[in-house]
Amino acid sequence: MPFIDDSLLQSDSRGNLRSGYASRPGKSLSILPLLAAALGAFALMACSSSKKLTQEESCQEKWTKAKPKFEKRKFIQAKELLSELVTSCPGSPFTEEAMFDLGEAHYNLEEWEEAESEFNSFLKDFPASRKYGETVRYRVAQSLGKQTEIPARDQTRTLEAIVAYENYLNEYPEGPRVDSANGELEKLKDLLVQKQMMIARLYSRMGEPQAAAIYYKNLIKEYGARVNLKEINLKLAECYIGMLQFDEAEAYLAKFDDVAKDDPFKEKVKAAYQKLEKARTKLARQKKEEQEQGKRQEAM
Repeated sequence: MPFIDDSLLQSDSRGNLRSGYASRPGKSLSILPLLAAALGAFALMACSSSKKLTQEESCQEKWTKAKPKFEKRKFIQAKELLSELVTSCPGSPFTEEAMFDLGEAHYNLEEWEEAESEFNSFLKDFPASRKYGETVRYRVAQSLGKQTEIPARDQTRTLEAIVAYENYLNEYPEGPRVDSANGELEKLKDLLVQKQMMIARLYSRMGEPQAAAIYYKNLIKEYGARVNLKEINLKLAECYIGMLQFDEAEAYLAKFDDVAKDDPFKEKVKAAYQKLEKARTKLARQKKEEQEQGKRQEAM
């Protein structure tokens, strides 16, 4: 503690000590500031003497805090601690597991975009991970699959999820999740079929049979095994009737000649044939009227 001059302390009439400065005008200095300064000096000495953590020790401390939170499924707290560790401790012995746990934390919190991003980052940093590689590939596909929209909306995420599941199956053809991956692929492709069917029907309602026919044909080409071929072929026949291409329409209707008489679909085919005949009759009548009009104009 700093030296305090005894001469600065005086006794009053009752024998109590008081500062010698108190009786001097403009010199109201107490010993409290001196004590505070002394304590501050001791504090600085204590701080400077404490041992600073090395980078390795700091990362170990972060991991020690983060991992128990994750294991106790306190994912909100865990993701914050894990994110800090991943950012500040690249290349540490804990980075691989921390990145995986961070992706899992987001996934369990149903934060699909964040989970997808973290798992993709993991694959960039640890493409050959033997411990987590298979799971991470599957999680990427799952995270994308969770972001798909209803058939009426954009299907970009559906296409991306299909690619991700196919990548998983290509890399792990005998993986533990192969059956699940194939099942998810079926659902995703059904979404695309529904989307294509909606677009084709919309064009039909809008009086655009050619555009509708393009979508129906593509459905057969891309998803022939999972679409209702009877329904689509009938729709194609109707499209060609709308385009006044009657021979093509009849060729599609001929595919149903073997439909049983008691099959309810037989009535739909019959209605399509009737529609075809009406269109033919209407076109023939229009052509006849045009010819007669042409003759009248020539006679004038």
